[in-house]
Amino acid sequence: PTSDRPIQHYEIQYRKQGVSSWTSVTRNPTTSQTTIRNVDKGSVYNVQVRAVSDIGSGQWRSVTSQMTYRVPPQVENININQTVSNEMINLQVTWNQPTTQYRKQGVSHTTL
Repeated sequence: PTSDRPIQHYEIQYRKQGVSSWTSVTRNPTTSQTTIRNVDKGSVYNVQVRAVSDIGSGQWRSVTSQMTYRVPPQVENININQTVSNEMINLQVTWNQPTTQYRKQGVSHTTL
């Protein structure tokens, strides 16, 4: 459906998956984008947005994010070898890269 009243701003709410209460973004943007800052690493969030005009608010449209950045997994097989060079004793440390890949994933635009 179309509206004959202009959109004044948008309301945005978010919550960490598994949490029942929503947090409102305090600044209601007049454009179609905003940034939710300081989210927890390795978490999934639900976000919902709706348009607001002078006669009321539209229905919420929801999306679920995929996992945010995670901390890297532990390195493997750390070894320390002592070496001597020019009468200086050194420690040479080697390790294997983690076998599990990690990366930031985008947003899955799934309607809730």
